[in-house]
Amino acid sequence: LLETNSSMALYRRTNHKRVELLSSLALTQQKVIVIVDLLGIEPNAHTIVSRWVNEQKSKEGLPQEISILEECPEYPLMIVSRLERRYVPSQLFKYIAKCKRYNLTHLFVWITVAKLQHSFVLPYIEHMADTVITFEDREHIALLVKKSTGSITNRYYQFDPSQEQIAVVEVKRTSDARKTATTPVTLDTTPSTVNPASLGTFKIDLREEEVAARDALTLPFEFYKNTPDGGKILYHPDADDDLDEEDPDDDLLI
Repeated sequence: LLETNSSMALYRRTNHKRVELLSSLALTQQKVIVIVDLLGIEPNAHTIVSRWVNEQKSKEGLPQEISILEECPEYPLMIVSRLERRYVPSQLFKYIAKCKRYNLTHLFVWITVAKLQHSFVLPYIEHMADTVITFEDREHIALLVKKSTGSITNRYYQFDPSQEQIAVVEVKRTSDARKTATTPVTLDTTPSTVNPASLGTFKIDLREEEVAARDALTLPFEFYKNTPDGGKILYHPDADDDLDEEDPDDDLLI
């Protein structure tokens, strides 16, 4: 399944730990099984899941990879990185919810984190999942199972990548592994400087002579200089004005 030069004492009897097939732990009564791929082993997705189905259900040629979100077969396999090229996230979520209502056995959802176009897809689908299998590194797997009673088990396993079958032994998560699993992906949030003129389909900036003509133009009522005496009001009387210094109000025509 996965190639490595490291040797593991997984099958030694001296450690008194129980060796189990991952498929026997993951493929129980849970419908939606999400596989979180942190290693980039997506090309082997169908082979891996097919072996799990064959181990537990004795059925070959399954699961059926889904390319069109329509029907829900008994063992559908969604590879999210491929479906994202054709569907928006909301359509993926609706299909998963639809399959949960159908009388299927298992829905497998393979998520390669490095290929996700939308980061929120992973936590959303994990929330919808009944079982989450995370390939954290080439020797360790995290398994989260949501039971019908409402309880949740979250365990950490070691496996031998040189074996075709994924047989696992439960181990304690080390501090380094815990740090790696919980470290968020850092995104570059530095705002990029974009010239607005490059975003349109036509030229919106001015030529040099147009800029000079704009700066030389004085618009009406444009305040262009300061005067030391302040502003002055100039009034030129009309011929019909009747100015009376004693009672100015009588001069108003109402």
